[in-house]
Amino acid sequence: MIEEIIERVKLSSKYKDINEKTILEIINIELPKHKNKKSLVKAVKNKLHQIYGAFLNRRDIEKIKSLLLELKRGEKLKKEIISEILQLHQSTRERIGVYEEIYREIFKVTGKPSSIIDLACGLNPFSIPFMNIESPILYYAYDIDSILIETINEFLSILDYQRLAKRKDVLFEDIEDQADICFIFKFLPIAEQIKKGLSLKLLSRVNSEFIIVSFPLKSISGRGKGMLENYSKIFEPILEERHKILERLILENEMFYILIERR
Repeated sequence: MIEEIIERVKLSSKYKDINEKTILEIINIELPKHKNKKSLVKAVKNKLHQIYGAFLNRRDIEKIKSLLLELKRGEKLKKEIISEILQLHQSTRERIGVYEEIYREIFKVTGKPSSIIDLACGLNPFSIPFMNIESPILYYAYDIDSILIETINEFLSILDYQRLAKRKDVLFEDIEDQADICFIFKFLPIAEQIKKGLSLKLLSRVNSEFIIVSFPLKSISGRGKGMLENYSKIFEPILEERHKILERLILENEMFYILIERR
């Protein structure tokens, strides 16, 4: 039965390149709540939409591929092309005007890193040129979509970085890599929607000196009332379970926490 549900979910073009481990874990979470296959398939797709489908589609990926070709050919300025890519994802689109400030403020606390892990990364790795890092670093990027990971690795290669992006579900698979800094941008609320307690488990598995966690201050529909208070109340106790909050930053429509593990 489980294999059949996975096959039905992957029949959707939106989810055919998604990590099967992700689909399987969501099925296991949703299975006790549903009496028939049809409602289970619908529920699994709804969860996948929360994780992934609400943000990217196949047309976006194709657009990224074409922009990377332009980047290789040097037909436009690098940051001009990068900005076009970042425009394709709501989270990165909101940061375009403040990306350099975000990284400047983060690195003011952490120092310039020699390695970064970007969990549930989406398009964030394409913001590397806004970090103003002089020479290539180790940049590990994890996401659940294999085609997205291919495009990120292509981009890293264009920058003369190692191709360190991997298809991986950070909620249900081990995080082997170590780095100076770990980014977890706008993902902990999604983790809690999938299953309560997953965000704390994720934080406990990260092996980085600093963890940068962010939360949206506006919903996809643009509503922002009470989100700062709600996320602070819900997530600060989770963040402080194992980590010390070094800094809180509000930049544009996003709250950033800079964390370090308690000794």
